[in-house]
Amino acid sequence: MSSIRQPAMAGHFYPAEPAELETWLAAHITAPPVHWPVPQILLLPHAGYLYSGKLAAAGVSRLPAGVYQRLIILSPAHRMPVQGVALPGADCTGFATPLGEMPLDHAGIAALHDQPQVTQLALAHQQEHAIEVLLPMLRYRLGPLPVLPLVVGQMTPEALLDLLLPLLDQYTLLVISSDLSHYLSYREAQAQDTLTLAQILALDASLQPEQACGHTAINMALLLSRKRMLLPALVGQHNSGDITGERTRVVGYACLSFID
Repeated sequence: MSSIRQPAMAGHFYPAEPAELETWLAAHITAPPVHWPVPQILLLPHAGYLYSGKLAAAGVSRLPAGVYQRLIILSPAHRMPVQGVALPGADCTGFATPLGEMPLDHAGIAALHDQPQVTQLALAHQQEHAIEVLLPMLRYRLGPLPVLPLVVGQMTPEALLDLLLPLLDQYTLLVISSDLSHYLSYREAQAQDTLTLAQILALDASLQPEQACGHTAINMALLLSRKRMLLPALVGQHNSGDITGERTRVVGYACLSFID
């Protein structure tokens, strides 16, 4: 029996009502810059839309429609420990959004299914927000493309790159879902995030867990960028203190695009 992964965070992290959500997306996702090269990788934040939605939308706005044939989205394992990479459950055929479904990339799943460090684990995806919050934006921009959603746990960036490299052709968009520093003071977060972004822009694949929850996937993307001579560009950054005014414990966010 097939199943669709239902939204867990609609109405909390982003609007659950389709009309309200589409209004928000229409206001924040714009036409891509003229002559902007096609991004091969996007680093997008995954907090609620109040906190990082505009930043993520700015990144998605750089994507041209009609170019990509598949999305691969890498999420940290927020909800449960994962060894290696977790695929959705064996009976899952798609991820629901308030705007419609995103079908799973079954060819990609088949290619990974029997690989070392790959498991099928529905529970790793059931309450995971880091993929879910980005899907409405990506669907709005690119349509219902086949998506390969992967929760990344304990593994090396090199092993992750070896696993994904055969799937990363010119028609595949790789999305890294990650926030930056967590629960530092405003000034401490600014300093640490500045260092982190300098490392990313230098393609220094040595990020540590305290710098970004998606550090493994980011480091993998930096290794890939060095291999394929992709250039990172900072789309924008801020932290939660810039939104709420609360500066005692903040979370950092950034959006970067990687282009040929």
